[in-house]
This record gives sequence, C-alpha cells and structure tokens, in this order.
Amino acid sequence: MPNHDLSHDREGVTFFGTLSAAVTHDMKNFLAIINENAGLLGDLAVKARNGKADMDPRKAALISEKIIKQVNRADEMIKQFNRFSHSMDHALETVDMEDMVQLVAGLAERIIRHHEVTITVTSAPVPCLIQAHRFDLLHLIFRAFEMTCETLNKTPEDTPKQVMVIFGSDPLVPEICFLPDTGSASAWDVLFDEPKDRALLDRVNMRVNKPFTGSGFCLCKPCETQQ
Repeated sequence: MPNHDLSHDREGVTFFGTLSAAVTHDMKNFLAIINENAGLLGDLAVKARNGKADMDPRKAALISEKIIKQVNRADEMIKQFNRFSHSMDHALETVDMEDMVQLVAGLAERIIRHHEVTITVTSAPVPCLIQAHRFDLLHLIFRAFEMTCETLNKTPEDTPKQVMVIFGSDPLVPEICFLPDTGSASAWDVLFDEPKDRALLDRVNMRVNKPFTGSGFCLCKPCETQQ
C-alpha cells in the first residue's frame, strides 16, 4: 500500500479517536449526574418509607427533571456519534456542508469549550452542497475548528474568543467561513500549511481563501472554471 494511503489512514484514526474520547468523556459526565440525582431520589424515598420525612413532590419533580435533561443530552449525543461513526460507510455523495458543520460542532463541543472558545454557527442563506466523502469532509471541518481554537489560544488570556461560522451565498461555489472577533491577521496565514492538511483539502477538493481584511478564513469549493 502506498505511503500516502497509510498516512491517510493514520490521520483518520486519530481524528476518530479524538472525537470518540470527547464524546465518551461527556457521556461519563452525563451518567455521573444521573447517578447522583438517582441517589437523591433514593434518599427521599428511604426517608419517606421510614417516616422520617414526607416526600416533597416539588423536590422529587425537580430531581426527576434533572435526570430527564441528562438522558436527553446523552440521547442526542449518541445519535450524533452514530451518524459520525456511519460516515465512514459512505462513498462519494452529495453532502450538506451546513449539516456537517453542525454535527462536528456538537461532537467537538467539549474540545472547543476546553479552549474557552465560543462558536456560533449561522444558517446557510442558500443550500451549501458538495460532492465529497462524508468522513473526509467531517475531518476537514474538524481541522478548521481545531486550528481556529489553537490560533485564538495565542491571543491574550482576557480576550474574548468568539467565532462566527457563516456560509457563502453562491450555491455554485459552496463556502464555509470562520470569522473570529480577535486574533493577529498574520497568524491565520499558515493554516492548512502542513502536508497532511493539504492532502485533506485535496481529497475533499476544497481550498483555503482569506477574503476578509484581518483574521479569519474560508473553506471553499472551486467553481468548475477554477478546477
């Protein structure tokens, strides 16, 4: 097998493992909160059974609501992770980039939060569709989030780290733009500069563009005349 294929496989496994670790860590937290609140319900039941205290329905309802909230959060994350896991099964197809951005943002929430970055994803003004292998596109979007967070980490600690993700308005040239509020303009010039990232861009057939004055960048699909 050619070396570049082996490198591709290693990078894909690393990407899958990184998101898997983040998801399982969040799932563990959900279970810990559920377990804690289930214990509180059990304590209330024991006290009521032994006649030490009346069961407070409001308190019991509040604890129940907390459990339900964590169950719903865990259920949503499992659904997202299931979609992500099955992305490896998909061949070349038409993919909605907005949907993929939302999926990565949800699965990588813990990683983004660790960097103390706030990401806001806006709705696409027009359909943002490309032909791509779903797993490679998810990987590319994750790298964009990851590089954005790492670049913002170089700003002063007391600087708010906020990023707006917007989509292009031309359906013939699908585009995702990452627009931070802060950051040195020069720091964004070296993004996707490593061979592994350039190879990833090539597999998805996208390029990096810096159409804005200052910081930020876009991932865009070249139109037919540019390819």
